[in-house]
Amino acid sequence: MHGPESLLGVRDRLRTAAFAEIQAREAFLWAADRFEDVPLELREAWRELADQEDKHLGWLLKRLAELGGSPDEAPVSTRLWQSLRACVSGREFAVLIAKAEERGRAAGDSFRRTLAGRDAESARVFGAIADEEVEHIALAKRYFPDCA
Repeated sequence: MHGPESLLGVRDRLRTAAFAEIQAREAFLWAADRFEDVPLELREAWRELADQEDKHLGWLLKRLAELGGSPDEAPVSTRLWQSLRACVSGREFAVLIAKAEERGRAAGDSFRRTLAGRDAESARVFGAIADEEVEHIALAKRYFPDCA
């Protein structure tokens, strides 16, 4: 692992975050098609969130390329995807992905602060994603208020 402010460290974080966005995008689409035990409106919202995750992915990959990095520089974990695919209900999925989104939001906030003085553009990307994750987290709480 590289220091968070080094070029390699920033590229590592961008790549890891990009892969998390791919997993979230695919999971939202999968869940929208899979779970009929939740309201149609929630499944439609998941499809919209998949589009937002794809937008975030684009921001991360663009910044990674600007820094001379490549998505395939190092292996990344599929643990998020595996855990989400193991869900047996829409509620379980909503709660689990909200927790993952909260971890991503907290990491994005941390990277925004850490990088602010050294890499303003990467800090902006991580911060913008963190800000949008708040809405993603709120969606689960709106449908499942007891899940917080």
